[in-house]
Amino acid sequence: LRDWGKMFDWKDVQEVHLFHIIKKVITPLEFGLVELPDEETYQQMKKPLEELFHNEAKNILPHFKGQKVFHIEAAFDPEEESINLLKKINADLVVVATQGKKGFEGFFHHSFTDYLVKFAPCDLYVVRPKS
Repeated sequence: LRDWGKMFDWKDVQEVHLFHIIKKVITPLEFGLVELPDEETYQQMKKPLEELFHNEAKNILPHFKGQKVFHIEAAFDPEEESINLLKKINADLVVVATQGKKGFEGFFHHSFTDYLVKFAPCDLYVVRPKS
């Protein structure tokens, strides 16, 4: 994403949204079911993630002068939550990087990018990792 961001022509872009959805899970323990991360842990995670996002935004969007909006949320279904967020902000384009899984691992690994290709309500630009 860093290389792509440096090459992209940002002059007609007024707003960029960067988002990360933390996957929540329900884990059975001896005394019952527990939601992870719980609200307290999520709040503890949120601040460092926001700082990381702000720092990474400087690297990914070095020439961008418009408004940057950061979204960090937790959901049981990050893929669906991402689609909902894209609809809510009325996104025109989503840029996503793949992890580049191939062969046996790629065959059995569910891809967030594949999900976005199928269900994103806007155009999608997929950035491949360097080989």
